[in-house]
Amino acid sequence: MHPFLLRIPLPLGGAFRLPSYGFMIMCGFLASLFIMQRRARRAGIDPNAVFDVAIAVLLGGIVGARIMYVARNWPLFRSDLFEIIRIDKGGLVFYGGLVGGVLLFLIVVLKRKLPTLKIVDVLASVMPLGHAFGRVGCFLNGCCFGRVTDSWVGVRFPRILEPGTTGSALYHVAGEHIVGSPAFVYHLQGMPAEVAASMRWSLPVHPTQLYAVGYNLLIFVVLSYLFWRRWRDGEIAWLYLVFYGSARFANEIFRVEPQVLWGLTAAQLMCVLFVLLGFVMFLRGRLRSYQPFPEPWQPPVQ
Repeated sequence: MHPFLLRIPLPLGGAFRLPSYGFMIMCGFLASLFIMQRRARRAGIDPNAVFDVAIAVLLGGIVGARIMYVARNWPLFRSDLFEIIRIDKGGLVFYGGLVGGVLLFLIVVLKRKLPTLKIVDVLASVMPLGHAFGRVGCFLNGCCFGRVTDSWVGVRFPRILEPGTTGSALYHVAGEHIVGSPAFVYHLQGMPAEVAASMRWSLPVHPTQLYAVGYNLLIFVVLSYLFWRRWRDGEIAWLYLVFYGSARFANEIFRVEPQVLWGLTAAQLMCVLFVLLGFVMFLRGRLRSYQPFPEPWQPPVQ
């Protein structure tokens, strides 16, 4: 676990810290954007338009993901509203980001009268790659951890201390106080008989962040292969909903998330909707006639 990749002391005191979570999101976005623009050109779409859409989706995704996280964890922010904007500490919910990204996507493509289904296919084909980078950031940040396990796959997250004694005495250790990792604090609060403040590591948990890295990379490879073999525009987006929804549903089994309905988590309920919608729309498209690819995009002649 490395929440910060760099710590550079500043001349006037303090330090510049490069958060690993934000850095990995940036890397994922840039890698996805590079592939997206090349793929868009070959699919007959202006790559500059795709760039504008990608920026809108990124901003909408971050805002939507943060709003969803804050709404689900409001007691953590009620006393310090400034923490709401501290996304460098992690705390984004993917399906909230999906909703926010889709809303801004629709605003941009409708305003500019862009080919909606063509662009959404390009986005969906590379989205899992960016998501995989983000989950690496989650692992480095220590968030989105899984349930306790005695399996060989289990990983332990460290106790993190900072100087001073603030808050509950439960978190005090020799003049310092515990600020992380999220897994350690969760176990300290919920399993005091098994985890004490004097311990250096959390209990072993499922590395659900790495599970997500694996299935997102697999989805990226599969959709990249199918992108040039799709039947009609929109098909890649519908397949993305089916593949991601199925994989995320399974991963939720190993995550620490509250059950909200029928023994399912909020994310699992969303995944059921994703899979059903994607499957129905995929079949609907397959029942229609084949739609050939357009010619590669060429800049207009001046």
